Formats: sequence, C-alpha cells, structure tokens
Amino acid sequence: MATFLTRSPRRQHGGLQVLDWLSSVGKKADHPMYNAEEARKLLKDLPADQGKALEEVSSWLETVTTAEGYAPDDRIGVVKLLDETGQDYEPVLLESFLREVKMKEHDRLKLWHTLVGFWEHLGAAYRRCLKDVAPDSGSVAAHPEHALLVVRALRALADEAKILHLRYLPVRRHIWQELAELYGLSEQAKFDEESLKAYANDAVITSPRREFLRALMLEVAGPESEQAMAVELSARIIARFASAFVIATKPAPGCNFCFDLARPDHPFHYSPKVRASATLRYFGAGQARASLEEVVAGYTAHPEETDRRFGEEYSIGDKLLAMKRLLLHWSEAAPQQRGPRVKIDAKVKVSRGFESVAELVTRIEFGGMAEMTKDQRLKVKQQTGIALQSADVTAVITEWMERDGSAWGMGVDIPREDEPWAKIGTLCALQAPGQKLWWVAAIQRMYRDEHDKPHAGVEILAKKPLSVFLRGVGAGAERAENWQTSSGSFRFTYLNAIILGESATSATRREILLKRDSFNAGTLYAVMMGDESQHVRLEELLERGEDYDRVRVSWLKGAK
Repeated sequence: MATFLTRSPRRQHGGLQVLDWLSSVGKKADHPMYNAEEARKLLKDLPADQGKALEEVSSWLETVTTAEGYAPDDRIGVVKLLDETGQDYEPVLLESFLREVKMKEHDRLKLWHTLVGFWEHLGAAYRRCLKDVAPDSGSVAAHPEHALLVVRALRALADEAKILHLRYLPVRRHIWQELAELYGLSEQAKFDEESLKAYANDAVITSPRREFLRALMLEVAGPESEQAMAVELSARIIARFASAFVIATKPAPGCNFCFDLARPDHPFHYSPKVRASATLRYFGAGQARASLEEVVAGYTAHPEETDRRFGEEYSIGDKLLAMKRLLLHWSEAAPQQRGPRVKIDAKVKVSRGFESVAELVTRIEFGGMAEMTKDQRLKVKQQTGIALQSADVTAVITEWMERDGSAWGMGVDIPREDEPWAKIGTLCALQAPGQKLWWVAAIQRMYRDEHDKPHAGVEILAKKPLSVFLRGVGAGAERAENWQTSSGSFRFTYLNAIILGESATSATRREILLKRDSFNAGTLYAVMMGDESQHVRLEELLERGEDYDRVRVSWLKGAK
C-alpha cells in the first residue's frame, strides 16, 4: 500500500492541525488554471451544451492532475472547483441517460463515456492531491482537509463503479485497489469514522468508512440483475442508510460479506470456511436492515402516500421493490443460481415483450368469444393490446445463441441488432430446439465481455404458461354475469394475463403476469376460461419488469 495518508492531526501531539506549507508559498504551476481564481475565470467559457461542458471539465481535471509545479493548496483549490462545477452537469446528464428512451444508441454510449470519464478523472485528481500533501515519513501533521480529500476520492470511485454497472460492465480492478488503499490507510490514520459533509449542499453527513461501504454494498446488491433506473435508485437508498452499515475486523452479526484490503477484488459472501487474515474486513447491512424493514412496512401500509425520499421520479411501488430486493440480496441466504449449468451452444427462438408472449404461449378463450362483434373484439384489443384471432398475431421472432443452461435458466449471447431492447426486465417468449410450446422468460442478469459484447442470463418463469383474459369485478369495475350484458357498450375493465403454469415452484405458485402498471392491490378479477369463470384477487407486486408486473394472487371460488 502507498503511504500518502497519515494519522489525523486532531489525535496527535497536542492537536497539531496544519503542516508547514511555507516551502510551497510562491510556487506557480505552468498551467492556465494555476490557482482557483484563474480556474474560475476560464470556467466561465464552458460550452452551453451540458455534455460538452462536462467533457471539458474532465479534460481540465486530467491536465491539472498531471501538471507539475503546483503548490498543494492551489491544486486542491482547482480540483475542488472543477469537481463542484462538474457536479452541476452530471445529475442532468445521468437523468438523460437513464430516462430518454428515444435516444440513439450511439448518443447514449457517448453520454455514458462522458459520465464515466468525469468520475474517473475526478478520482485520479483527488488521489494526486493526496499525494501532494502526504507528510514526510517523520512528520506528525496532516493537511487540514485530508479527510475531506479521502472522502471525495472514495465517492468518485464509488460513482465510477456505479456508472460501469449501468452498462453491465465489471468494476475495473483499479477501483477495488484504490478503494482498499484509501480506506485501509484511513483506518491506519484513525480518521475512518471522522464525520463531515462531502459537499456543502449534502443532506447527509458522511465519513471515509461510509463512502467505502457505499461502494461495497451496491456491489453485493446484484446490480448486474437490475435495470439501470433501479441501479440508480438502489445507490440512492444505500447512500441514505450508509451510516447504519457495519464493518469489522472479525466475523460479527450482520456482516454477511467480506473484502480483503491486501488482495482487493469483488467482495464475496462470508462463510465459516473463509480463512481469517489481518486485512480481511467483514461487512454488511447491520442496523440498516431494521431501518429498511420499517420503511417497507410504512410503504406497504400506505402505498397511496407520496414520499420525496430517494427521488420524486420514482413511485412508491418502485421504492418498495428496490428495498425488498436489497433486503434479499443482503441477507445470509442471498439469491443463488438454481441448478448446475451445462454447455449447450444451440439457437433458441425469441420474441420480446408482454404482448408477444401473450400471443405465442397457449391461449385460453372464454365462452361467447366466437359471437363477439368486430367492434367488441377491437375494444378488447384496445384495452389489452392483444389480438383475439391468430391471424392478427404480430409477434416478431428472432434467434439467440444459447451458450449454457440449466432446468430454469440459460446464458445467451445478445446479437448487436437486439441490444437496444434486450435489457434487464425484458419479458421474452422462448422456444427451445425440439419444443412446440413457447416458454415465458425474463432477462435477469447482463454483463459485457472484454470486447464489449453483451451477454444475458435468462430466467425461465414458466414452461406451461397460459394466456387468459381477466374481467374486472372489484372496486371500480361493474359487475355482470358475462361480457354480453354490456350490450356493446363494453363498460368492463379487461386485462390480458399470463398464468405462470409449470415452473420451478409449481406446487405452491400463485403468480401471474400483467402489463406494467396494471397492478392495484385488492382488485378482484374474473378469469375468463371457457364457459366457467374463476376469480383472482391481486395481492402483492413481486417484480416490475420493462413492460410487465409479476403479481402474487389469491385464487377464489366463483363470486356472485
């Protein structure tokens, strides 16, 4: 490990708090931004385009980092100013990356490079500042902003890792190395728990320990199996609860994961078989679990209430799902791959989206469908998005290469032409070689290889799904014996649903899929199957995909 951190001045030799910087007085770097005042003048000329402005800030950071001749405080002042200037642009650009669905892939990739480049150059700049202020080996004093520089460097590394996750790229090895170095040396210097504000407008107090744990806790939350918007939401929740996370030098309650400061790499799940060492750190959710459970209980009890925490752009349902998912991944029994994988190398037929699945899987018609008028059929299609005649099927079918598989999952290569729509949470109809029936599956994990080629882990949700129609009979829907009593006015709410038949948990399964945003807890529906109808009540939203809701239901006897 490097030795550019030192013991906190507040804990040594009578409270010395400043290093003698007189030797650097009068020094001037051979750089246009030789101090903060000159930097402020030059930053007035940043481009109006926010993407180009952030690129220029990153370029300045790069040159300020490598330039020689800076007095330490001058470089620190310039880097802090560039940091705070860039952070006026970064959130807006990140929002565009996450939410502008019509953005061309080329533009999206360019924007991603702008974002990751900013955090990469910012982290490098702060580490250079720390090198500049590293005391001599015999010194007992440190720069008064030493802890702040460490905190900002750790946050830049954590945000760089988060941006990598947004494109399902592995965290770069240098990030783990630098996180370990910064945190390990802050422990040695005994300011790892020193509380401060990273930025003046921050609502939450932080510390080197909390910033370190932010990066680790996102990594063990399975971001490779989250949609990009959900990764950002998880990161916000983690930041809010970071003070409750726990880290220890030996196994402790709530510490379900490990990270080795001497051999930094992806954190891993703790087990009694893990070999102890002085550099191994055990960490986990700690008291944050109880706090999250309390918020989950509040959201569940009052789903109609608004909550500004974690961003108003996310619904209560989005926040509830994110928190439940974090609790699951941080538990002692985190999700594991089901069953052994075998190498396959075979092509599978694939069709994307809820509507395609509903058209291709086995479909159940309801009594009287044949007598429906053309207008009534059109209205059902308008409400459900699903055609009632096989001649109207519009599902587009492509082929993917399956590389390996198990009974309920497969690893596939994503063709470049399908990359714009193949995302975490995309619902698919799959037809394996030699199979007549279409299965229903969802992309649950993604990653990119060293050539930037995308690959996906697909979970098979059901091998014998049924596509059915539901008629609303609960609150807000008019009761009637069947669809014909509407006399052509079609006052009922009709939904298409996918009943998840044979599956990995068939014996106890009570789940269906609905089009996204159709879930309304407690609503009662008649399931239109032949001349007889069964009833289901929507109970709990289990998962929200790209265009579907996975819902737990209760099956009820016919209601009058």
